[in-house]
Amino acid sequence: MMQNSIPFHRISAISSSGQRPGRVRRYGTSVVATWAEFANAAPDLAAFAQARMEGRIVYQATLRRDGGPRVHPVSPWLGAGLLCVSFRDTSPKLREVARDARYALHTAQPWEDHAGEYGEFMVRGWLEQIPPSHPAVTARPGQTPYGLVHYACSIEEAVATEYSDDEMPVYRRWKPSSGDATG
Repeated sequence: MMQNSIPFHRISAISSSGQRPGRVRRYGTSVVATWAEFANAAPDLAAFAQARMEGRIVYQATLRRDGGPRVHPVSPWLGAGLLCVSFRDTSPKLREVARDARYALHTAQPWEDHAGEYGEFMVRGWLEQIPPSHPAVTARPGQTPYGLVHYACSIEEAVATEYSDDEMPVYRRWKPSSGDATG
């Protein structure tokens, strides 16, 4: 059974049989969660996030060789308890993620929502490549005529931003080490 918060490990370590292998990889002192763990600990925040990601293009940042961010559109999906993204198998992002697996993902606002009424969702963590046979990948919607490389996105922090009537931001944050959402 998955824990609510765990030291950083290979999130793809949940094999197709549902078991974690014995070898755990750590990156510093980061504590991360899977989507299922996040949704269990903060169901309202996870529902808010899912409503803003499902069937939409969002923007994901990775780190280029020079340390600068590279922002690119992705179509995330949920499968086997994981938040996942795919990159074309010819993308320079593959080398970037192999070098530094940190990422941030931010939802896009509908064009007509300049006041932010729809709200925003941001999540950051670590990317871990998962094989095409992984249950999360087989749950991926749609097909492409080109090759893809798939990643599970761990969650180190999740933030929902909503705007008050006077357009002031109101934040809800969650980190797995805190065990619950905080305002």
